[in-house]
Amino acid sequence: MAADALQPSVAARVAARWISVDPHSLDAQRAAAKAALALHRIGDASARYRIVLTTSPAGTDAEFAKLEAELAAADNIFGARQVADRLASFFPASAAALRVQGFTALRADDPAAAARSFTAALAIPGASGQEGADAAPQGLAQTLLRARILAGDLGPLAQARAQVEHEETDANRLDYALLLMAAQRDAAATEQLEILAREPEAGPVARRLLGLIEFQEGHLDAAARRFTELLAAGKYLDDAFYYLALIADRQGDSERALRLYAQVQTGDNVVPALLRASTILRRHGGAAVADELLDRLIEDEPRRAPEILNARARMYADSGDSPRAFAVLKQGITVYPDSVELRYGLASAYDEQGQVAAALRELTALVRARPDDPAALNALGYTLADHGLRLARARKLIERAHAAAPKSAAILDSLGWVLFREGRGDEALPYLTAAYADDRGGDIAAHLGEVLWRLGKPDDAERIWSEAGALDADNRLLKATRQRLHAAN
Repeated sequence: MAADALQPSVAARVAARWISVDPHSLDAQRAAAKAALALHRIGDASARYRIVLTTSPAGTDAEFAKLEAELAAADNIFGARQVADRLASFFPASAAALRVQGFTALRADDPAAAARSFTAALAIPGASGQEGADAAPQGLAQTLLRARILAGDLGPLAQARAQVEHEETDANRLDYALLLMAAQRDAAATEQLEILAREPEAGPVARRLLGLIEFQEGHLDAAARRFTELLAAGKYLDDAFYYLALIADRQGDSERALRLYAQVQTGDNVVPALLRASTILRRHGGAAVADELLDRLIEDEPRRAPEILNARARMYADSGDSPRAFAVLKQGITVYPDSVELRYGLASAYDEQGQVAAALRELTALVRARPDDPAALNALGYTLADHGLRLARARKLIERAHAAAPKSAAILDSLGWVLFREGRGDEALPYLTAAYADDRGGDIAAHLGEVLWRLGKPDDAERIWSEAGALDADNRLLKATRQRLHAAN
């Protein structure tokens, strides 16, 4: 299974042969569709899924329920959304199809489109799209409220608050807190979560959310107390270990960070924890141990091999061993020739070494292979803009990406940056501010801070840089931007 996921070209050929032998096999059609999606062959993937949806004895709604889970797990987020859009056009009266369309749009940073799909789904009898799922319409309605808020409509907040005032249940208060978080009203969300934290049943989830808010705001000691409480209660252990490790790491306690990272056993944070542990080991003279840890990690998490190889190359580059970094990436592409992630990694490595033409060749090839992929369009557009090259073309590429994913922080950052490069700092500022509100990473902070600085707002720039520096202290672009502007002042 891991090989199929990492070698979709091979999987596509196997599926084609399978279909030629057994043209009625739904499993063969599903395999062909999944491979086509991984390769961003949207028309082929949609056609294969449509065959399954129309011919499965389980029924269309049951197949859409399976497809929802499959698309939710797909690495090709924007491709999954495009497949769902096509399938929804074939099944316009299907609540299940609209539900899938909504979830893929939400995952692809287009909450307004998601809200339209969810609204249409809920207007159809049997809106869950999943037989026997009695709570599904209620859950879908809550997701609709979240989508509306993410799209900029704050009306659902008053509705959720009224519900809490009418019936003060833990569930209603938690729903309200989550919507406040989606609206980036963290102070109000914290007030609701503090109430929930005192309740026996809702306490653990409330403390976890409070810890995440405090961590994102840079209140590391307060966040550490929350996650320590979760450890004592035996709740959300992997999250608690991971964030306590991050806090120790950022406070310079590498020994404690390593111990905590090693205790993250399951979930999405396992790979990031071990990658960060490897970085610490390498920094403190344990290069051989770090390499051994990465080798074991690839064995344990084969489906994430490209991500791990990218991180390994990044470690080599950061330690000054660029030839070894390039060797890892190129060997990875030889083993996993369909990996878009490794192609982006190689382009980034070229860019950082000043080989801009080589970086642009890689990214241009990706856009040619995936001409409607917002991620590819954004990567090429941003790289052109960052080097002041063909700015009109760069902006057009980024605008196309933005039209497809209007709430993507990475794309908002690129759009702001290309406008700034064109000398339109006042127009750039709202896009960069929106990007930073969603993602307080160092790269976005560097861009937002530079625009503020150039617009004569150095105090605001310093505040943004300090905030981001507390969370992303090792960010090279952030450090370089501050040094450059301070030196020029």
